[in-house]
Amino acid sequence: MRVPKRQTQKIFEELLHSGHLAPSARILHDGEFNLVPISLDAPPTLDKKFSDYDEVEAEQPEVEPHRWINHLEDILQPKIMDEFKDYWGNSQEIMGDLLVFRMEREVFQFKQEIAIAKLKHAKKARLALCDNGVGGEFRIRQLEPLALRIEDEILDVEQIATLSKEEQQKHLSTRTLVREHMRSIRIDPNKAYYSIRLGAERWRSVESAEKLREILGRPLSVSDPYCGVGPALVHLLKRRGLVGELLASDLNPDAVELLFDNLRRWGAPNIPQSVAPLSEVSPGWRVGVADALELTNNSELKGSTDLLLINLPHDTMEHLPHLLPLLRKGSPTLVRG
Repeated sequence: MRVPKRQTQKIFEELLHSGHLAPSARILHDGEFNLVPISLDAPPTLDKKFSDYDEVEAEQPEVEPHRWINHLEDILQPKIMDEFKDYWGNSQEIMGDLLVFRMEREVFQFKQEIAIAKLKHAKKARLALCDNGVGGEFRIRQLEPLALRIEDEILDVEQIATLSKEEQQKHLSTRTLVREHMRSIRIDPNKAYYSIRLGAERWRSVESAEKLREILGRPLSVSDPYCGVGPALVHLLKRRGLVGELLASDLNPDAVELLFDNLRRWGAPNIPQSVAPLSEVSPGWRVGVADALELTNNSELKGSTDLLLINLPHDTMEHLPHLLPLLRKGSPTLVRG
């Protein structure tokens, strides 16, 4: 039944009370009107109160599955779904237009089908990648591209292989923008570690930093010697008057390249256009490539830090003795993981 939008609720309730409303069907939009679904069991001629409204034919769109595994059920046989029902985990992260997921080894043989199902469900994701753990000197995620969305089509690995090298380079790029608490961060999980799951912990660091500023009564000197692409810094720098001096460094040059990109977009002055060793780019601001374990070799950095950020989950206790000399003496300081 085609009704003006402002009368939709009234007609909906009247159809419901008269028993003529189609069960489980949805109201559809039609310009300045809405289409209220009528039951197939309704009589050919409805009550006079509905006579002012036209009856039109419209097709109800298919209801999208609520979970990615519902898409997988459309791909794999029921026997397989039941046999491996204990292993269809949902460990995944959406990073911008990337969908990064992990799976149990028991279902690794179905990784292609899982990737396609997840990408079908995540409508805004461009690329589905399997996370095979971290590796290398900088503990970078080992990401395997398994499904790619180009416009309305989803390609599997074999179809991706038929693309030209230029197309593959363009569409398989893992460089993307993510948003944390209303700020955008440029990342590339193939080059520098980043986890959106740590966003809440980074926000707690901001809250702790603000308390320390209240105690000290001045902007903080912040050191982040494992800063990566800078996710912990974005929220600190957003707070006016929270950060005074800054040391932001990482041993991974790819991470620093992304850090510089982010700092420039966040409005930081005098950030180099290309990767460079740690240097003072503005009074009190040092950014660049550096080994955290060698920072205290610079006498100017010793005793200079109020807030020390250490995002190093596996080697914190081993590295901590090398970093503690950075902390200022004679006033409260804070170390956050």
